[in-house]
Amino acid sequence: MLLSIIAVLIVLSPIVIVHEFGHYIACRLTGIRVNEFSFGFGKILWHKKVGDTDYQIRAIPFGGFVEPAGPMFHPDNAPEPPKPYEFAAKKWYAKFFMVVNGALFNYVLAALIFGTLIYIKGMPETDPVKLPAVVGAAVEGYPAAKLGLQQGDIIRTVNGKEISNWKELTLAIAERKGDLTLTYERDGKMWTGSVKDADFKKDAPTVLGVSVNAIFKPVSLWEAAGLGVYQCYYWTRFSLESLAQSFTKKKAPELAGPIGIVNIIHQSVHRSLFDFVFLIAMLSLAVGMFNLFPIPILDGGYALVYLWEGLTKKLPTEKMLNHAANVGLYILLLLVIYASYSDIKRIFFKPKAAVSAVQTAAENSTQSAEAEHVQD
Repeated sequence: MLLSIIAVLIVLSPIVIVHEFGHYIACRLTGIRVNEFSFGFGKILWHKKVGDTDYQIRAIPFGGFVEPAGPMFHPDNAPEPPKPYEFAAKKWYAKFFMVVNGALFNYVLAALIFGTLIYIKGMPETDPVKLPAVVGAAVEGYPAAKLGLQQGDIIRTVNGKEISNWKELTLAIAERKGDLTLTYERDGKMWTGSVKDADFKKDAPTVLGVSVNAIFKPVSLWEAAGLGVYQCYYWTRFSLESLAQSFTKKKAPELAGPIGIVNIIHQSVHRSLFDFVFLIAMLSLAVGMFNLFPIPILDGGYALVYLWEGLTKKLPTEKMLNHAANVGLYILLLLVIYASYSDIKRIFFKPKAAVSAVQTAAENSTQSAEAEHVQD
């Protein structure tokens, strides 16, 4: 339990600090004075004022904030204009930059972590010709499981045809007519197994039900950096497409709330250091992406207001902004309630087999966004 609590702090702390540091850097670059830069909420445990900024560490470490000088929106009936160093006095593009830069820094953190992991571990080989026909896993309910194939088994022949790589295996399975007999090597010994044609699924007659045993190839530092950026693009696109499909197919979107996030962190810390660090990158990316959604009171909502200011040369009325903030608050509350309900349903009421499948899928996803899992 203590390990999980520490893990949650280790995961969330850099994400929060980097996000707020992004806002802070934008303020400094645009000449906006920062009154407070706080990590955490609640009672102040430590603080030090340097120049005009009071740097703070507070008792509740789940969050943080940067407080720029002056209000976000200057009232039209104010007795005097905002001071030059206040937020409201800046041009629309400076304000836009300030509110989105926190999310952009989350993307930078994610890209750095992805790139570092790829540089250390390498990228999975995706060319089936270069991949030996070594079993990564056998999927229950498919012929591979009935054959008793296990991780590490090397498939040598299919119906008498010699196999040396995954492409040859794929073609051999696709060309099969009727029953299938294969030989495989395990611990230096040769074994033979057979399955009937009826054992193959009617909707997947060429699927044996085995996944690739991934082989990682080294990459240069520059390649790793580029692939780290690509990972951010890939997972953002994947998340948005999944969300869009939920609406188009009229399915409830899969969201993780506070309970789900803590549960994911708890699981990752008990798997491997690679999974744990990978999770920090994924959550940083998720925080950055979510904050850019055009929902009032989120960074994306403020960004939309300042884009409007840039196009029309004026801000929405104070009344309209207040209504939008209330709507945004209700939307966030509903999202948290729905996500928490989904978390409880998924974690505590999901069948054990389904939970195992989800965990396996999550572990496989950490291999790489570019890895193509070859299944026969």
